[in-house]
Amino acid sequence: MTSTESRVDSPSTSTAVVVRSKVKRNAVPDIRQMMLDRGALLFRFEKPHDVVHKSEHVTWFQQMEQMGFVVTRSGCILPYDNFTDSSKGRPKGHKISAYFFLGEPPCCQSGSHPHGWPTQMQVSHRCHRKDCINPAHLVYEPQWKNLKRNYCGERGSCDCGVQPPCLATYHNDKWQFDDEVVTYSTDGYRRIVADLVPGYRFVILPADHYESVDIKKRKRNERLRSKRKKSKAATPPLVPKVVSEKKKKKKKNK
Repeated sequence: MTSTESRVDSPSTSTAVVVRSKVKRNAVPDIRQMMLDRGALLFRFEKPHDVVHKSEHVTWFQQMEQMGFVVTRSGCILPYDNFTDSSKGRPKGHKISAYFFLGEPPCCQSGSHPHGWPTQMQVSHRCHRKDCINPAHLVYEPQWKNLKRNYCGERGSCDCGVQPPCLATYHNDKWQFDDEVVTYSTDGYRRIVADLVPGYRFVILPADHYESVDIKKRKRNERLRSKRKKSKAATPPLVPKVVSEKKKKKKKNK
């Protein structure tokens, strides 16, 4: 890898960007702090210039990005737990990453394989980690190739024959990964991460990059909660409607 293939830029000129999201905005500061406590890094990836983006794809990725990513020594980049699944029309995190870095999946007509194998395009994980969003670990390929990867690495290295090759042995969803995480306290963490995401330009922001924004949001949330409590306390309790016996009889006769 050359220095031009993956450059980590200086974050000195970076500014916080507020993005609308499906995750409640008032929860973002707490989620971000929770991710930082897990050892997450704060990124800002540059949009690839050769990819046509839909606006929602950029918004979804920026939303996910602003909460921080946990980076493992094996190269997996893991988002906030909410992005493991889809939510209210928003795809899973790895699909969002594929749309952002790779664009829309190429078309492949169903049934075009000479043996009738499934050819629907899917996002495959070369690392076999379903929540990983590292673009270097993702590839668009027909479903039959994706399925073939599920039987790979019996002897510790890729032996499924699919290209590009798998990066790890396949494990099912119940497998417990023993991750070593790259954090802000890791010596040379910027260069380590650059080597794990070759060919993509990004900035690793300081851990306190969003601190002033988060403090303002927390104060605003506290004011709103206090206002709701006062409003609730000032509202008189509902008095149950008393129905006279005469009205009850009329209603019964009807």
